[in-house]
Amino acid sequence: MKKKLPPSVNSTGQIQDFFRKILEPAMFKNYFKTATRNLAKNRFFTILNVFGLAVGMSLNLLFVAMIVFIYQFDNFHPNKEHLYRIITHVQDRQDNPSFASVPIGAAQLLKSNFAGVEKVVRIHQSLPRNVRYAEMNISLNGYFVDAAYLSMFNFPLLQGNAATSLANPNTMVITDAAAARIFGDKNPIGELVSIEPYGEVMVTGVAKNMPKNSHLRVEALVSFATLTSYHGGSFTNDEKNWNNFRNSYAYLQLSDNTSPSALEAFLNGIAKEKYTKPEFQASFELQRFDKIVPGPELDNDMGNEWSYQEMLLIGVIPMIIFFAACSNYVSLAISQSLKRMKEMGVRKVMGARKRHIFMQFMMESTIIMLLAVILSYFFFEIIRGETLSLFNGLDWVDLNPTFGTFAGFITFAILVGFVSGIVPALHFSKTGAVQALKGKELQTKTSRLFSLRKLVITFQFILSLGFTFAVFIMAQQHRYSINYDFGFDREKILNVDLQQADPQLVRNEFGKLSSISMISLSSHPLGVGSVPGLYVKRVANADSIDASKMSVDENFITNMGLLLVLGRNFTNDAGENSHSIIINEVFAKKLSPNDASGAIDQVVILPDKRKVRVVGILKDFHYASLQSPIGNFFFEYAPEHFNYANFQLQSTNQSHAFPEMEAAWKAVGKGSRFKAEFLTDQIRDAYSSYNKMMELWGFMGVLAITIACLGLLGTVVFTIKNRVKEVSIRKVMGASSGSLVYLLSKDFIMLLGIAGVVTIPGVYLLMELMLQEAQYYHATIGAFEAIISLAVVLSLGLITIFSQTLKAANTNPVDNLRVD
Repeated sequence: MKKKLPPSVNSTGQIQDFFRKILEPAMFKNYFKTATRNLAKNRFFTILNVFGLAVGMSLNLLFVAMIVFIYQFDNFHPNKEHLYRIITHVQDRQDNPSFASVPIGAAQLLKSNFAGVEKVVRIHQSLPRNVRYAEMNISLNGYFVDAAYLSMFNFPLLQGNAATSLANPNTMVITDAAAARIFGDKNPIGELVSIEPYGEVMVTGVAKNMPKNSHLRVEALVSFATLTSYHGGSFTNDEKNWNNFRNSYAYLQLSDNTSPSALEAFLNGIAKEKYTKPEFQASFELQRFDKIVPGPELDNDMGNEWSYQEMLLIGVIPMIIFFAACSNYVSLAISQSLKRMKEMGVRKVMGARKRHIFMQFMMESTIIMLLAVILSYFFFEIIRGETLSLFNGLDWVDLNPTFGTFAGFITFAILVGFVSGIVPALHFSKTGAVQALKGKELQTKTSRLFSLRKLVITFQFILSLGFTFAVFIMAQQHRYSINYDFGFDREKILNVDLQQADPQLVRNEFGKLSSISMISLSSHPLGVGSVPGLYVKRVANADSIDASKMSVDENFITNMGLLLVLGRNFTNDAGENSHSIIINEVFAKKLSPNDASGAIDQVVILPDKRKVRVVGILKDFHYASLQSPIGNFFFEYAPEHFNYANFQLQSTNQSHAFPEMEAAWKAVGKGSRFKAEFLTDQIRDAYSSYNKMMELWGFMGVLAITIACLGLLGTVVFTIKNRVKEVSIRKVMGASSGSLVYLLSKDFIMLLGIAGVVTIPGVYLLMELMLQEAQYYHATIGAFEAIISLAVVLSLGLITIFSQTLKAANTNPVDNLRVD
């Protein structure tokens, strides 16, 4: 006899009938009452579940807020569906990179050779970051753009004409915030700022501050005509530029009937003419404007772009932590429900169907999830504030909740609640009434569940130990960086921001103070951050040399304790100094590979066409951060670039000296506030990113450890409850409390040991690779960090285990043997 198949529920009417029956008001009320009673009866596990889910969910709410923000990028441009960017794919038989940029000549060809292209905008990122106005040096982030930039994109002007503001050479548009920072209350239109080497540039427009959700967000736009006027027409037409994909970008606005594929075919036809060598090929592609952020990973992007890979990397850790929390919830829910097998059997005998059992467990899951969502939003507000304060200097993302953010939160919570609740719901709705009443499957399912819990707990402690180990590694790296020998004296050096003060007046006025033993002048603090890069040439050789520079006076080298190995220092003759440079050993070997001393008296041509002579060679030192190796470097004498006065104090503990310096500053500071910082503090702050990383990873580690300990606590409690009679019988038979603690704890202690064996080597290799990428000069990872992190996590785990096993071992066995 053939078995009768269950009726199909695929039709729309049957599905609607199914949900109508299970969501009847009376039934719904009954589900709610029963669920709240069960949750209240098992308060310990309810609190564990709610708190664990809330902790894990809070970090994911932060990620949801970030995702909502990222998917709103560039949504304010009215013609965005017609905008494209040209990107470049290179086949060099090695890395085969893809660039967000293009050769500068590609956009030039489109302007006159292809119908259907309404506008072409070239962007070049070579604009210097420093501008000078009224003796002030101001950092400004911007780039060169074509005049059509303001009409192609929606960046409205508050002052000026969008059609003409960027039409002429040496004109610029700045944002409202930049105008206030540079000019204060003064009307910026018509004001001149100096941008070397392009000379004076006139402000012709003021734009609204660009929103954060723009990958083109900058403070200044300088006309592209400024660039071509300075370099000449060959700058865009030179054939050599077709092999240069850096800093040059091209955006297009196409007409309605123009096919992007036809334009791509045109560009790739040009590419075949330009790239004829098999070992180096390139092709071009049009990238839709609304596919830039988020989009594929591209080299040399505009700086405010988010790739799918970056989003995945950012989201994987919150999801892993939340997976651990959900694992705790599911396993603890099934664990508790196994104790209710007879209840399920009675309900089925009394007429309950599968859908009733299913909805009962789904109701309990929904209540747990709603409580967790409410608590997680409280945690989210705390985390959001801490995250924004952690990255307050970056200003790169907006995590303020919006309607879209709350919609994302609710969707996320419903999805998680359904996925987490459906596992135990399906598990017990399928159990037969007879099997449930007899409890035959209880022991087997408990054993299987415990094996699953072992895997989950091990994974959770691997995650916890990994974060803790990484935090200790970052702490060691921070100590290594700030205590590193940079090759110069940094003690007792106080760097004073000159602001609008005259450098010579500062030297004269502060030279009268007995607390200051020496004063020098410089363009940058030594050993902090990056220094300007440029290309120089030798008179005898046309090849360009990549180098970095700083502007200093004749006292700087002595004041900083730098060692001259050959040649001489700058003299008191300013005219002679302006045609001299002092280089480091790396640069000397570049100029004279066979004998570094041969670099002395060589003539070098700077970008401003000035010829300078090498007069001295310094022992190598770290002029910039430790992130990059020591490269070609030179000191020049350029008083117009002096931004700092370097005071060598008699002692760093001279609190009485600062009032004297503040009083002296009033005579030269033109009303500005005295700003000074010790060089040691500046170097320490330069590596504050390690502190930020420690805070971030430390916070994630706390979350991971909390969830792991909650899961471990729940499992230990459940295990002890299942073995309460066994423990009592063993105690009656003479077992000691110590042996019972060992019996109940040994499996969990073994799990912690396995987590340590797996995690320590893996994190060691991962962090070693990361440090090699992040910083050229970095500390080696030692055994100390591994031992301390292992001790921290093991201690927390053992405290969790022993807190319950000791309690069970010391319980009166008579009370437990009476339990049915």
